[in-house]
Amino acid sequence: MYVAVSGAIAAQKRLDSIANNIANVNTAGFKSDKLVFESYLAKSEREGEPGAPVKGKGAAALRQAEFVVATESYADYTVGSIRETGSPYDIAIAGNGFLSVMTYEGERFTRAGNLSKNEDGALVSSQGYPVLDETNRLIYVNDKYVTIDKEGSVWLTNNEEFQEYSDYAGKIKIVEFLKPENLVKEGNGLYRSDNPAEGFAARDTRVIQGSLESSNVNIIREMTAMIQNQRITESYTKVIQTSDQMTGTLLSNLGRP
Repeated sequence: MYVAVSGAIAAQKRLDSIANNIANVNTAGFKSDKLVFESYLAKSEREGEPGAPVKGKGAAALRQAEFVVATESYADYTVGSIRETGSPYDIAIAGNGFLSVMTYEGERFTRAGNLSKNEDGALVSSQGYPVLDETNRLIYVNDKYVTIDKEGSVWLTNNEEFQEYSDYAGKIKIVEFLKPENLVKEGNGLYRSDNPAEGFAARDTRVIQGSLESSNVNIIREMTAMIQNQRITESYTKVIQTSDQMTGTLLSNLGRP
């Protein structure tokens, strides 16, 4: 029964992850979540941790049981497909870089390039967080026409059909990380780096104006995984129900002649 309970809990965590991926299938720059599952005994033996003492009948069998545990969650940083939108404030990041934005909690990083300008004329993310330039300052675009080149430099002009760039507004800060798997996913497409030394100015990343990176969620794969997970959950539930019934029968027969 305990094995089934641990399996049911793990299946629920997997379902939560799948549901979140499906909910963000149309979210620009979203990176799907993956879960890693391990057996409890295998984990304990590898880390040299003694298991909890088990006494009484069935102890030997219980020691051999492997309890399923979700050990970690990580983001799949595979680049999503790039689609054209035509909006001058939309940018797709081709490569492994992240945009830098300033939140109330400090600097954060995102792949979501659906930008806009706020009432002060500053370039902001879809959540309204200011986009930083290479000197960690805000980029002001005011009411002018915006052109963003492949390096992330922002140029402004008063004429939509311009021949030459008129004003330089700044260069969008794009950061790559030595170990992106160490980034902490905070929600709303934001990531936190607890080790600034791992970040550096992007070298292998280019910016595509008028386009967005789509979510990298594979909807067919996620729906298939959801169906499989539901079947697994049903199996664990049946085991738990059967165990409950057997326990109830055993208790009802106690004390009978």
